[in-house]
Amino acid sequence: MSTCGRPAPAPPESPAAPVPLLDWRDGTHFAWPEWCVLCQKTTPLRSHAGEAVHKTCAEFWNTERPSETRFVSDPPKGGKG
Repeated sequence: MSTCGRPAPAPPESPAAPVPLLDWRDGTHFAWPEWCVLCQKTTPLRSHAGEAVHKTCAEFWNTERPSETRFVSDPPKGGKG
């Protein structure tokens, strides 16, 4: 339904390929807010290389450049065994 005769906005487009999620649970991924290297908005998150970057920005960057390994997940931790 629209208001004031204007059409409702279209929903955002889904990415063409599934976006693999990064596992950044380790506390080393958090620091004081700085500008994200990809979107230029502030974020407390850091990549493994110490770059200020939102996790979602990094995930989309990885999807767009599958042959590059700029942003990676934490190594899996050993479970109970």
